[in-house]
Amino acid sequence: MRHAALALLALSLTSSAPAAQPPPQATLAFTRSAAPGGVYLLAGARLRLLARAADDASWSPDGRRLAYVAPGAGAATDLFVADADGTHRGRITWTEGVDETSPSWSPDGTRLVVERGAQIVTMRGDGSGERVLAAGMEPAWSPGGRRIAYSDGDDLFVVWARGGGIRRLVSALGSQSTPAWSPDGRRLVYVSEESATPDVYVFTLRTGRITRLTVDDAAEASPAFAANGRSVVYASNRTGVETLWRVRATGGTALPVVAPPGVSEPAIRPQAHVVELLPDLEQRPPADLSVKTAVRGGRRHFLLGFDSATDNVGLGPIVIAARRPSRRTSFMRAAQIVKLAGRRRQTVPRIGVLRYVYSSTHTHWHVMGFQRYELRRATDNAVVLRDRKSGFCLADHYAHAPGDFPNEPRGPVFKNYCEQGRPDALAVYQGTSVGYTDRYPSHFHGQNLDLTRLAAGTYVLVHRTNRSLLLRELRYENNAAAVRIRLGWPRGRSSVPSVRILKTCPDSERC
Repeated sequence: MRHAALALLALSLTSSAPAAQPPPQATLAFTRSAAPGGVYLLAGARLRLLARAADDASWSPDGRRLAYVAPGAGAATDLFVADADGTHRGRITWTEGVDETSPSWSPDGTRLVVERGAQIVTMRGDGSGERVLAAGMEPAWSPGGRRIAYSDGDDLFVVWARGGGIRRLVSALGSQSTPAWSPDGRRLVYVSEESATPDVYVFTLRTGRITRLTVDDAAEASPAFAANGRSVVYASNRTGVETLWRVRATGGTALPVVAPPGVSEPAIRPQAHVVELLPDLEQRPPADLSVKTAVRGGRRHFLLGFDSATDNVGLGPIVIAARRPSRRTSFMRAAQIVKLAGRRRQTVPRIGVLRYVYSSTHTHWHVMGFQRYELRRATDNAVVLRDRKSGFCLADHYAHAPGDFPNEPRGPVFKNYCEQGRPDALAVYQGTSVGYTDRYPSHFHGQNLDLTRLAAGTYVLVHRTNRSLLLRELRYENNAAAVRIRLGWPRGRSSVPSVRILKTCPDSERC
């Protein structure tokens, strides 16, 4: 299996952590086949089992998250993610019989690529937006984010991350496998079976030059560049058991790397150069379900209303700054302001648009698409109804998120009403502090779905925030929540239907 996680080695071989604070102790993730088998985390002397029967650990570029594969509902492996300390574990794919392996993160941590049934598949960080790029295995996302390297079992290829542009890079006798990028994206290290046993090679993309790094009778595997690109770390069975070794990227004598005994498929946690205080938007399950009658076009309609709420449980606030060039433009383009450690900030542009909403209940500038709602059939997960209202005014006016948060302010910070009563505004500044909730009550300004034409049956009501993943967050797999409901028409289709909640599913669109 592929171990892109070895892309690793922000190793202590070349520590380049920010000078503002000492780097936290590196955490090693590895697979152990001996019982109880699975993915383990090692921090200092503390060893912890992250997940049984799991494999292929891969760290996110900032070292905060870990992707891995493990059996889902059946025997096949699906993709899971967890925080660096093993908490907030979430399943993000449901492949139903097809194994997934070799996860690799995009440089910004918002997307993943996996091998699924000998195909290269990309997806958003919450498992949505899947796209098949090519037939192949063992994908590795380039540091620049534009390309993905992979093997077809024989040769090495590269494909654009958005699809297309497949190009063969390395072709030789035997198989070429487990490609991993150099930090500057100019070279690939990989394993070739061109000789009698698997050895480590480096390919330079600009010149096509191939450099062989190991020449021995041992079987090498899982190579990766160190953080400065000057050396390569790989696994080898040259001592009779799998151990880690290091060699210069230009070749030379290999030296052993100290690692815990029994390590297989090691992945060393990288250190982020910039500490971002990102929000974490956790969607609450739909609540306060009720049915109201409305008359439209002379006909009665039955509307299912629901309470929706999104908690910010992250390290920093969600801050949105929007503006337009003149009042002739009907919308504002929005940017996200991300706080950094040390009171600095950075701007993430083009995360969405704001529009001025006229309503009998409230009139102000809305962030469009902040939350979306849909009703799905429980039998096949097909969408049968979608929302009409999807804009929000972000503020600290509402309920608090459950729990205590280190960076929660003493009181509300975002107290305005998104330029309420000012359709002529040229700029809007809004947001949600850590520990606060953006909430809209049942039936409030379009908080409902029309059940009139639906047949009796079992359905899943899904609420999702940040659906496009344009807003930067700590994690994305908790952006959806759902309830399973039973819809009935006990007094016929001309009378109010019955709706009963069968199950509540936080942090998942599957229920």
